[in-house]
Amino acid sequence: MPRLILLLSLVAVACSSEAGKSAPPTPGSIVQPYVTIQETLAADRLDKLSELSAQVVVAAEPLQKEAGVAEVVAGAGRVAAQDIDTARAGFEKMSMGLISYLKSHSDQRAGYEVVFCPMAFNNKGAYWVQKTGEIVNPYHGMMMLHCGDKVAWDKAPG
Repeated sequence: MPRLILLLSLVAVACSSEAGKSAPPTPGSIVQPYVTIQETLAADRLDKLSELSAQVVVAAEPLQKEAGVAEVVAGAGRVAAQDIDTARAGFEKMSMGLISYLKSHSDQRAGYEVVFCPMAFNNKGAYWVQKTGEIVNPYHGMMMLHCGDKVAWDKAPG
């Protein structure tokens, strides 16, 4: 029941603030709003995280039985927080779920890579998915924007 309430709240926020702008995400578009969240956190910003989290939840709805999707949805609720530390903790959970999902859907990995920052969360370390290219760290943001190591999909956890 709490998940349903979270889903309805996030969808309501997204629908009210984005009314008439675009169609809801289609199944399989779970990666696009996730990557926008990653880029937003890397820039040390919180703007539009509620709407982006809602887009992730809506896109994940038809994928609920897929590996990792439950973790993506659970993390999305925390990403919508109004403080960056909570948002980053939720993003870590989303990331682990998305990595699991993408490991079993190699057709959706084109243009994306896995990165690991060993210093995230007091040296516990954390993974994320980003667009292929220069490392853009969502856990340390502008302070350590390019901290991290690229990880091959077959070596990524999940």
